[in-house]
Amino acid sequence: MLEEEKVKRECELTSVLSAQPSGLRSQVYNVPSSSSLLVIGQDSLIGSAIARESESLGVPFFGTSRRAGARWHVDLAASPESWKLPDISSAAILCAATTSLKICEADPQGTHKINTKATIILADRLAAQGSGITFLSTSRVFPPWIENPSESTPPEPVTEYGRQKLAVEEYLLRNHPTAKIIRLSKVISPSLPLLGVWSRSLDHRETVDAFFDLFLSPIALGSTAQAILQIALGPRPGIFHISASDAISYFDVARFLASLVDADPSLVQPSPSPQPNTPGSSILSCARTMETSSFRPSTSLENLRSAFTGLIP
Repeated sequence: MLEEEKVKRECELTSVLSAQPSGLRSQVYNVPSSSSLLVIGQDSLIGSAIARESESLGVPFFGTSRRAGARWHVDLAASPESWKLPDISSAAILCAATTSLKICEADPQGTHKINTKATIILADRLAAQGSGITFLSTSRVFPPWIENPSESTPPEPVTEYGRQKLAVEEYLLRNHPTAKIIRLSKVISPSLPLLGVWSRSLDHRETVDAFFDLFLSPIALGSTAQAILQIALGPRPGIFHISASDAISYFDVARFLASLVDADPSLVQPSPSPQPNTPGSSILSCARTMETSSFRPSTSLENLRSAFTGLIP
């Protein structure tokens, strides 16, 4: 019965694909018409953006959630026996993780269980089902003194979060050579809590403290989701980077936001970061990503304008 059900669902996927606009998927992504996608952590910021991009392009997808009652339930903090996964997907994108640096430092054992141990178990299970693995990693696998690291630059994480992500990277490279590993710089969107706090404070003409010596290379959510999808559904394995073409300090980000909401820039007060970095250490070299996808790094200001659009009245 399981095999009959699997064949039936494969036929349903083919029917859905054939109903999409002619040539749309193959022109944009150059993937077989039978491809389907599994988004692990569809409720996350990036997972939801990937799901929206998949839907807009007619790419059939399943999405997991850790919410109770979800049809495809995956909670990385729970026992793997409780996970419910569809048995058909050409590619699986692993978006679920605990991404807070503070939480990872405060609870290294608990977050290691989620970000490393459970993620590896999940990757093994998905690979055994025949799914290609795409793992979302982080620029935090590099220390703050390495400038513009490339995909081949040896990682050297100095944060617990970076160490947990690197452990998964190394496991996948050893055991699943067809896996894709995508390291991201700082993904921004209108829903980013920090931007919302700053926007409300500036709107009420309240001061904002922002780090002048901590830099980020912000990337827009939409273009990031597009690039991830192209890599995940493409044939090329290995490590990929997604980053802006330059970097900007958090202080300048806050001042830029002040100018957009017509607030006095002097409301933004510079403060030192407990973990400063350099502009170059925030930027990732994206050579392999540019060879593999239509992604082209935008400037920090271009990406910030895209993110702030939803915050400005």
